[in-house]
Amino acid sequence: MVKVMVIESENSVAPSAGADAERIRALVAKHCQSQYRLPISATMEAAILPALEQVLRQPERRLVLDAGCGTGASTAAIATQHPDAFVIGVDRSQARLRRAPAMPPNALLVRARLEEFWLLVQRAGIVFDKTFLLYPNPYPKHRQIKRRWYCHPIFPVLLATTCALELRTTEKWYANDFCLAIEQCRWECSCQLLPPTDADVLSTFERKYVARRQQRWKVCAQPR
Repeated sequence: MVKVMVIESENSVAPSAGADAERIRALVAKHCQSQYRLPISATMEAAILPALEQVLRQPERRLVLDAGCGTGASTAAIATQHPDAFVIGVDRSQARLRRAPAMPPNALLVRARLEEFWLLVQRAGIVFDKTFLLYPNPYPKHRQIKRRWYCHPIFPVLLATTCALELRTTEKWYANDFCLAIEQCRWECSCQLLPPTDADVLSTFERKYVARRQQRWKVCAQPR
């Protein structure tokens, strides 16, 4: 049973799941019934394929993806917490990755667009044991809805390349909408409000959310 907490809102910038439910369902259905075709540049292939080759050389280890890892602080934290896993952090910004801390030996950072990364992961037949989506850009305006991961054409590929997923966000409506979309893909999920402490903080910017006493929501999902 999927636990979806639907909220009411008149805010035109941050819609609730209830307000956009039909549009979300229509977009998810469309993307699940079609194949996402995106030309992958030679530059992206050159950046991504060596990392995937390294993943394929880890047959006995759990594989974890930190999607949109920013400076890589969360990648390092996840790798430290899970020394038995091989953790890949992916971000499109070279400027952010230049600020990365030293990585544990079981972690690797890759500069790539996530859409192209996921397509190449699927092509290679790789399935991560868990994928983290930590505080993705919510694209809150109505006209930006197709840029949110759960309404993006890549969403079915994202789900096909992982056995479990953890999303964190400061936007309750985003967590609601994500649950609504993932339920339609025959996944089950739970959504909870994280405690206002830094006990499970994975990055410096998440620690800032705690310091500001911003609410943080966690969605955990897996196939039914």
